[in-house]
This record gives sequence, structure tokens and C-alpha cells, in this order.
Amino acid sequence: MPSNSPVILIYSTLAWPLAARLAICFRDLGCQVHSICPDGHPLHFVRGIERCHPIRSWSAQHSLLKAIQFAHPDYVVPTDDRALGELHTLATDHPQYLELMVRSLGSSKSFEVVRSRVDLLELAESLQIRTPRTVPLLTLQKATSYANSWNYPAFVKRDGTFAGAGVAMVRTPPELVDAYRRLKRGAPLAVRLKRRLVDGDVFAFSPPPKRSSRQISLQTFVAGTPANAMYSCFQGKLLASLQVSTLCAQHATGAALIVKRLNDPRIQEAGKKIARALTLSGFFGLDFILEKGSGYPYLLEMNPRPTQLGHLPLENQSEGASLAETLWLAWTGNRSRKPTAPRTLPKLPERIAFYPQALMLGANNPLLNSAYLDRPDQEPELLRELSKTLSPERGLLHRLIHRFYIAHRKDPVVFPDSPQTPSRP
Repeated sequence: MPSNSPVILIYSTLAWPLAARLAICFRDLGCQVHSICPDGHPLHFVRGIERCHPIRSWSAQHSLLKAIQFAHPDYVVPTDDRALGELHTLATDHPQYLELMVRSLGSSKSFEVVRSRVDLLELAESLQIRTPRTVPLLTLQKATSYANSWNYPAFVKRDGTFAGAGVAMVRTPPELVDAYRRLKRGAPLAVRLKRRLVDGDVFAFSPPPKRSSRQISLQTFVAGTPANAMYSCFQGKLLASLQVSTLCAQHATGAALIVKRLNDPRIQEAGKKIARALTLSGFFGLDFILEKGSGYPYLLEMNPRPTQLGHLPLENQSEGASLAETLWLAWTGNRSRKPTAPRTLPKLPERIAFYPQALMLGANNPLLNSAYLDRPDQEPELLRELSKTLSPERGLLHRLIHRFYIAHRKDPVVFPDSPQTPSRP
């Protein structure tokens, strides 16, 4: 492997912009970047990618094998939980690629733990990381038993879900039992149809990866403000982290739209302990709740893959300008850091609005106007593609379904500790 130009394969099954933003980072660092993703994915609109390999829902493993055999990657970067599950399956079913998966993701002993909320939080508790009480709901009988003794409100969660879709807040015993039954059934037809036709999700009607956890759990509610961190690590050593608290989210359990920079040593230490205990490599994220009053971070769950923060500039750039660059430095041992393109952000803004998601708030929203809008202006084709959410260019069917979905989904949430009408910085 050339020490100054590793080959990276970015694996993405969901059309999230974060995959394209990471690809730009690695490309600008001199990596040869390949991707495997569905047709129409934002990765197709990033300049300089060697090849975007197709992915077919009916033969996902075959598609992945073909991409690996063509690209011969040094590292694979999954950008969503489903992609991670496919990589874990590959490592088991095709042992010749186990070394590649371990090099990319960390010890194979960690694979089952990172896919289970309950197992991950049990590990965290053993490491003296504070967590809400979380128990598995293995059967309807267990759910009914806990329903009659649990303190409310609470959360019922299903593993293998994303963007808050598999999380339900419950306030009464009947709601808990109903949430268990609903999550056990999985996403309804209307949701799957929206994912397929609007989001371009080719896996909307496919079964989960063989190694994917589908466990349902019950978690104690902790009042406070959501926060999250993304970490880079290599062979169990934490390289760097970027932490934010959520100012505004898509809904109460949804992804963040606008965040504020955070620097909590307890969040840093939690990532360090987990990376070391699981001998992780690559990227991962941790979701926290900052307890109301005390501000103490409670660990809620793990995202065993990149989140929206990987391309943003770090406050302390002594070990790399971004999380992507810190990982690249660990891969290559190159301490000279000579990226091929100039950095567009010399300093991390105090507030960041994620593009294009934050635009759902409306152009006149004061919270949006107080934040740095993280647009990929250096990639005009990608910018144009991400800007098309309700554009006539999307086509009538896409726009009709999207508008119907928007009209019936939950409203964005501004969290109590966030200023309602902030002034511009």
C-alpha cells in the first residue's frame, strides 16, 4: 500500500450527504476514493471519485464483493448502520476479507457489541460511563411486565434503525406495549414506499443484513438537551473527537439540524474508553443527553460509523484539520499534512446548520440565520443536487410524495436550552 495514497472504498446504502462530504475530504488528502452506493446518491456528484460502484438490493453482498475486487481498497468506510451490517456479514461469510474489515473497523470481537444498544450500554456501565437504565424487551410478556413497573416517560428503541425512525417515546403502560408491537412489526408500507420513491432507498423492501441486530429495548427518560460526538480512532487509540449539542432537530428523536460546539472532557473520556475496550478503528459516534440542571452527559447509544461531523474543522488541529484527516494521518504515518485542496474553514464555527436538512426551517428562521450554513460550495454539482429536495427537477411523483410526507411528519424541535431568537455572531 502506498503510504501517501491509500485506496478508500466508501460504502453507503442511504443518500445521506455525510458520505459525499467524507469523500471530498479523503480525495483532497490525496486518497484514491471509490464508492459503492445506489444510483442517484450524492456520491455520484463529487468530482474526482475513481468510480461509483452500483449496489443492488437483491444482491448486496455480490455488489460489495465486486466493488472490493475491482478497487482493492486499503480501507472501507461504511457511512450508515446498514452498510456496517453488510460489512460484518462479509467478514463472516468471506474470511479472506476479514483482515480488511479488521483494519477498517477494528477487532472482530466488537462487531456484535456495536450493533446492540443493550450490549453497548452494558459495556459503558462497566467502564464507569453514566447511562440511563436500559433493558432488553425480548418478548411481549417482558414488555408487558416492564410496562406495569417502569417510570414514565420512557423510550422504546429498536436496533438497526436510523434517523429516529425506530424510537418511540411512551408515557403509559398501554403505549409501551403498543410501541413494542409496532417496532416488532417494522416499518409500515407507507414509510417503506416513501423511503423507496423519495429517498431513493433501494433497501426499503429488503430484509436486514444477516448479522443485523433487531433487538428492542426500553430506556429510562433523562430530561435535558441532546448532544453527540464523532470520534476517529485507530487500533483502539482515540485520535480526536468533535462534540456538539443540539439546538434544533428534525423532531424530538430525530437527527440534528443545527448544533452548537461543545467541549466536555467527560464526553471525550467516554469515547476514549469505548475505543480502547472494543479496539476500534475508523469512525464512530456517541449520542448523549446533557441532564437538565447538572449538565452531566448520559450516554444513550452508539453510532458505529461516521456522523455529520467528520469533515468539519477541529478546534485543535495539531493532529489533523478534521476527523477525516486525523484518520488519514494514522493510516499513512504522514506527518507533513499536504492536502491537495485549500481548507475552506480555518476555524470551527460556534453554530453549524447542516445542509440541506436545516433549510426545512425556512429562510427567515432566526436560529438558522444565526448559524454557519455548511454548504459544499466547492462542489457545484453536489450543491445543485442537494438543493433539489422540492425542486421541479425532481419530478411530479417525488414532489407529491415528499409534500404529503412533510405535511404529516412531526415539526422540528428547538430544545429548551437553545435561544429562540439569537442574534447573528
